[in-house]
Amino acid sequence: MVTCGDRLNLASLSFAHPAVPASLRARLAFDDARLGHAHVRLRDSGLEAFILSTCLRVEMAWTGGMDHTDRILETLYGRKVIPIGGELRTDRAALSHLAAVAAGRESPLVGEPEVFAQFRRATEARRLQGEQDGLAVILDAEVAVARSTRRMMSVNPRGSLAVIAAEQARTTHGRVAILGAGAMAAAAAEALEGMEVTVFARRPDAVRIKGVQIAPWEQAVTALTDFAVVISATSAKGRLFGAEVLDQALSRRSEPLLLIDLAMPPGFVPADGDRRLIYLDVDCLARSAADRPSTNHTTGLRNHLDDAADAAWSRLAANHDVGPVIAALLNRADILVEEEVRRFAGRLEGAADRRAVLSQLAHTVARRVLHQPISYLSSSPRPPEAARVVAEAFGLKDE
Repeated sequence: MVTCGDRLNLASLSFAHPAVPASLRARLAFDDARLGHAHVRLRDSGLEAFILSTCLRVEMAWTGGMDHTDRILETLYGRKVIPIGGELRTDRAALSHLAAVAAGRESPLVGEPEVFAQFRRATEARRLQGEQDGLAVILDAEVAVARSTRRMMSVNPRGSLAVIAAEQARTTHGRVAILGAGAMAAAAAEALEGMEVTVFARRPDAVRIKGVQIAPWEQAVTALTDFAVVISATSAKGRLFGAEVLDQALSRRSEPLLLIDLAMPPGFVPADGDRRLIYLDVDCLARSAADRPSTNHTTGLRNHLDDAADAAWSRLAANHDVGPVIAALLNRADILVEEEVRRFAGRLEGAADRRAVLSQLAHTVARRVLHQPISYLSSSPRPPEAARVVAEAFGLKDE
């Protein structure tokens, strides 16, 4: 991790609603599969970087300072992108902003839980690509600040934009179709309890949404004709149906269709002024949510988060040499676990007592992880302080 005195050279770039319109965010967005590939490209380019992509924002963060901005954008998008509407932040401001995003403080409905889960999934996607570096330590600090802030919030457990979409759907008193079966689809379905809801999914057998009918994706196009409301909540990379398909479906309707598009990039791009269609995208829903009075005391939340972020930044700056050591320890533990899992995998097949095999696996990993600290203490000469430090590190000082 690049450091310079009190500076950790952290930088971030944010493309977010309402400053950046949905049309531009759609060009910058990453679905889950592309997010993993993007982190690989960044790593292979020698960049310590992180990406969060949601329906309302694309956030990027990296070490090395603002000088790396062009390299980050060119690596991600194949060319230099002029960050129109994007906001650059550095150091403490970058950490505080990303923690605020993760906590849901920047969301239209303050405290929404979905963005925190998305932030955690994005950090995990990066970790799965082998990224155990200094930036990982900073991201962990941001998650900790976000978590402590969320404890002070009045959190809506049923989501945010998905709930707004459901409220819009209830105004029709008709049947509702939901395209997709992910987290947003499940949140919308839960908020529509008591209404007739059908979920169209690519893997119907895997859907775990209660209280709804399940239909195969191949029948999804019929929803555009047969249902009063269609909520698009897929993770597709682009349009679900072309303009011609949508036009034909609308021509067979006797009443206008309420089409609510939660996807990013949008699943539909309807023609302007079509009276057969009422189209609401994520930005429309976000504006509606922002107009509501918040149940959270935003000034208190802002003060708490800023104080927690300042404290986290001070710790990171004071202990910046510890970050790489922690990352190396985690990496070593992961390697040892993988080695032993591969070695024990064959023993589980046909084992009479799988619990005993798993217990032996766990003990073996623990002993391998502890081998070097124990060897370090056992070798001589060692000052007495060494044993006290190791005991304190492992929480043994009072035992």
